[in-house]
Amino acid sequence: MDIDAIKGISLVDFLHHLGYEPTGRDSKGLWFYAPYRNERKPSFHVNPRKNVWFDFGSGAGGDIFTLAGELCDTTDFIRQAEYIAEKMRMPVSQPYKPEPFIEQPTFEDVKISKLVSPALLRYLANRGIPADIAQRYCVQVDYKLHGKNYYAIGFENSAHGFELR
Repeated sequence: MDIDAIKGISLVDFLHHLGYEPTGRDSKGLWFYAPYRNERKPSFHVNPRKNVWFDFGSGAGGDIFTLAGELCDTTDFIRQAEYIAEKMRMPVSQPYKPEPFIEQPTFEDVKISKLVSPALLRYLANRGIPADIAQRYCVQVDYKLHGKNYYAIGFENSAHGFELR
């Protein structure tokens, strides 16, 4: 059940599920005993056309959510929605809760050495970079990532880390 579905619930049906029936009718709606306080004369009015309520005894009023808030004594919107869904015996979708972020080490066993891997030198040669120039400015970086071994061409950046390719 989502918020729009809850808004679509008739206040009269909601009160019926709570065990309250109208005691009278007028041109604009129905009269009930206030469901959240004791009273001798009904002062709780529901306008079914607008799906709103007003309690002439307390001056409170609103929609189905504000009524649920009065009934379960909370201003928490999620709790109000859960209360309505519970009373109407309808499932309510749970709000999205992201998984907590757990930082895991990414690069492990990092070793920096002279660029000698034939595969990496071949990669650079295919891009028109001679081995002697590559070895002057680049290094070979061997590392482990998520349990697997890798190697890459690295060159030092301005933050004294390495850019890898």
